[in-house]
Amino acid sequence: MAELQKAVGVNVELVEELVKKHFGSEYTSKVAYNFHNGRYIPSPLPRRIAAPQKLFGFPIGWKVLGEFSDNIGFRLELWDSTCLRQAETLTEEYNKKTDATKLELQTFFMHWPAAGGKRVA
Repeated sequence: MAELQKAVGVNVELVEELVKKHFGSEYTSKVAYNFHNGRYIPSPLPRRIAAPQKLFGFPIGWKVLGEFSDNIGFRLELWDSTCLRQAETLTEEYNKKTDATKLELQTFFMHWPAAGGKRVA
């Protein structure tokens, strides 16, 4: 992604600033999933929007809301429908503040059977 980062012209610091502004100070965009270790690790580039989850003050993992992708343009793939408004305002503000590649918002809401909703036949 680093080579593509330079090619598409993403403003990394602006993305991080806007994530903290719109989602909260505990959220970051600079985490990536490490397949070898099976967990999230710090990243110098915006990869996922996430906040640390804690139990009795100890970190136990990450709450991940979405993923940044730049394989076809630059887009934010949002996975959590409760954060749609924050993601929309982040996208609008990023596009206003930068002259480079525009950020697109795509929603991929995951529906889990364990959510307790009624099943439709």
